[in-house]
Amino acid sequence: MSARGGTDVRGFVVVRYDDPGTEGVVPHLSPGDSARLAGLAGTTDRARFLAGRSALLGAATAAGEPGITVDATCPDCGAAHGRPRAADAERPLFLALAHAADAAFATAGRAPVGIDAEPLDTPPGRRAAIDDLAPGRGDVLRRWTAIEAVLKADGRGLRVPPDAVRVGRWRAVLDGRRYRLRSTRADGCRVTVATLSA
Repeated sequence: MSARGGTDVRGFVVVRYDDPGTEGVVPHLSPGDSARLAGLAGTTDRARFLAGRSALLGAATAAGEPGITVDATCPDCGAAHGRPRAADAERPLFLALAHAADAAFATAGRAPVGIDAEPLDTPPGRRAAIDDLAPGRGDVLRRWTAIEAVLKADGRGLRVPPDAVRVGRWRAVLDGRRYRLRSTRADGCRVTVATLSA
C-alpha cells in the first residue's frame, strides 16, 4: 500500500505522522483508544498514535474488513497499549503495526501476521547492536525486521529471544512454525511482513 493508503502488492499501509487525514480516525476509536489519545500530552505523540490507528484501519479495509474497531487492550493492565486486535470483524482478522522514520506501517491478514520497519539510514552503532543481538548473515536491517515481524506474528514479541527465529530468504521458522516473509524498501525504511504459513 502506498503512503496514502492505496493498495499494492506489498501488503501494507504506510501513514506519515504529518498526514492531516489521520484526524479522521478519531470518531472511530475504541473507548480505550479515546482515553489513551486524551492522555497524550505532545503533538508528536498524538500524531504518531493517530497515524498508527489510521494505518491499521486502512490495512483492515484493504483486507476486506472496513468496519472494524481496533482493540489494543493490554491483557496485563487493561490499558490500551497492547497488541492490536480487530474487534467487530466478520471473520478472524489479524493486525500488526510498526513505527519508523516518522511513519506508521500496518498490515492485516486472515492468518497471524507481523510487520516491522527500520530506517535505511540507521546509524552504524545501532546496526552493530542489532547484529550482536541477532547475529547472522546478510543485510542486518532485513534480518532484524524479519525477526521482529515473526515475533509480532507469534504474539510473544521480545519475550522470545531474537536468536530463536531462524531467518531464510523468503521464510523464517520459530518453534517449528513457518512464516512467509515479504521484505521491501518503502518511505526510507526496510519493511518486512511475516505471515504464518498454513
